[in-house]
Amino acid sequence: MPTASEFNLHYALEQLRRSRHPLRRLIKEPYLRNILRDVTGPSIDFGCGAGQLLARLPAGSVGLEANPVLVESLRSEHLNVLHYDAQDDRFLLAGLPENRYSTFIMAHVLEHFAEAGPVLRTLLRSCRRLGVQRFILVVPGWKGYLSDPTHKTFVDRPYLEREGLFSCEGFTLKHARYFPIDHEALGRYFVYHELTAVLDRTR
Repeated sequence: MPTASEFNLHYALEQLRRSRHPLRRLIKEPYLRNILRDVTGPSIDFGCGAGQLLARLPAGSVGLEANPVLVESLRSEHLNVLHYDAQDDRFLLAGLPENRYSTFIMAHVLEHFAEAGPVLRTLLRSCRRLGVQRFILVVPGWKGYLSDPTHKTFVDRPYLEREGLFSCEGFTLKHARYFPIDHEALGRYFVYHELTAVLDRTR
């Protein structure tokens, strides 16, 4: 599990600074659109960070965030965000109502966990219980993974396949694509390269 020191005040302020920088906002725009095109209805943004995606999700969506500084900042912008403690909840999503959300988004979060496979498996099981129909996972390519010392597990297609996560807990892979260019090798040279895997509920 990530430690509290990794997500302290400095980490939160840096996320907020980066999210407000005009050039970074311009660069981020196509990446947000890439995620949004797979969103269907009210969504759960797990680890919503500085809220760039949450602010653009359909009405009725909610963000879950571990950092209390980010939670306070997003609430001041009138975004619906809840403080989330994974250690207490164990990824059961116990505080969320059933049959309210259609999509679950985990963007640039899974790589922060040492036990990424079991975390994802548990979240898929929890999403099934909640009635979620689509799970969107976004993880960085290799160079992006190396760019952040808080990253614990490199997650790529082979990792997900080895862990049996492309067909798991009633969800099955719809598609897995790299962005901005659908070529895995680019991630070894370009920091802002990511894999988006979309899993739909099939039972």
